[in-house]
Formats: sequence, structure tokens, C-alpha cells
Amino acid sequence: MKKVHTAIWNTALPFQDKRDDAGHAFITLEYAKQLVDLEGGNPDVVLPAIILHDTGWSRLAREEWMVVFKPDATPEEEMIVRLRHQEEGVIIAKSILESLDYTPLWVQEILEIIAEHDTRKGFISNDEGLVRDADKLWRFSKTGFDADVERFEIDPDFLYHKLSKQISSDGFLYSDISRELAYQELERRKREFMRVAGGQIHRNKKDSSVCNTM
Repeated sequence: MKKVHTAIWNTALPFQDKRDDAGHAFITLEYAKQLVDLEGGNPDVVLPAIILHDTGWSRLAREEWMVVFKPDATPEEEMIVRLRHQEEGVIIAKSILESLDYTPLWVQEILEIIAEHDTRKGFISNDEGLVRDADKLWRFSKTGFDADVERFEIDPDFLYHKLSKQISSDGFLYSDISRELAYQELERRKREFMRVAGGQIHRNKKDSSVCNTM
């Protein structure tokens, strides 16, 4: 990354990963770097936007942001929280970017992306689409996948099939390359949890065999 992007990253660190989602900022940034290279995105817009996109969660209390993880939360309740974190994220991003004398034209584009990165219908530009794809690809990473399995107390195979359907759903991901990356990551997750399940079955059989000989 350019020095200025590293400066943005360092300045934003106190605001990152505030939803029990350690690693989210770093992992989404790595996906964004890949997408910029593969899809010809503007790194001066995409990278700062992905670094700063979720900083707004730091301004919400735990009981507020937990709404998005509650299965009984209404769409209206979830929308209120998502809108608020976007609004707070714009405020934080603007402050950080202006403190570093970032190019005003790019600041405007970055803030526009952050302002509706969770709630906008459709995509407004290539850079905006890549930022939102990088954000969603977190769910397919090992860290993100495992976090959802634990947080929602669901079977990995159930989450695998849920995410598989989302990949091809209309408007979920912007680029074909993002869809390819999502499928690749998801197959890695399947191999991982199948390997764990296979190991557990083997251990159970071994334990049963030992008991039968006693």
C-alpha cells in the first residue's frame, strides 16, 4: 500500500473490529487489494473505503449492534442500527481523511461508498461494488465463517448451503471475480469442516472399540 493508505490504516485502528469480529478490517482489506488488482479498481478510493467502512460500529453500544445478530430482530430494528453505523462511519472517515490531507475528490467518493455500503440497493460504480464485495467476502473467509458458526450456533454445513445460495442471488455480489473467489473460499471451508467431522467420527469409532474390549 501507499504510505498514505498505511497512515489511514494506523489512524483507524482504534475504531476497528468492534462487533466481536476480530480480523474483519484486515481480511476485508486483503480481499479489496485482490479485487483492485483483478478488476482494475482505483486503490485510492477502494482501499481507504474498505479500511474505514465499519469504523462506525465503534460509536454504538454493544446492546445496539447486537441487534443485527438477533434472530428475532425485525427488519426495521436492524435497518436503524445499520443506518446509524453508516452515519457514524462517515463522520469518522471524514475526520481521518481530512486530518491526513487526503485528496478531496477521493474523500467525496469514499464517503459516498461508506454512507450506504450496507443498505444501498444496486451498485453505483466499479469502486463501490468492489468495496462491498470485499466486505461480503469476509463471510467466506475461515475467520468470518467460523465466527458465524459460533455466534449463531449453527451447523457448518447449514451455513455452507446458505452462503452458496447467496453467491448467485441477484445483487449480492458485484463482480464475477468476487463470485469466483466466494465459491473458492466456500469450498475450502467445506473441506475444513468435513475434515474435522471425519476426524471426530474416527475418534468416536476408536473410543467405541476401546470400550468394547474392556
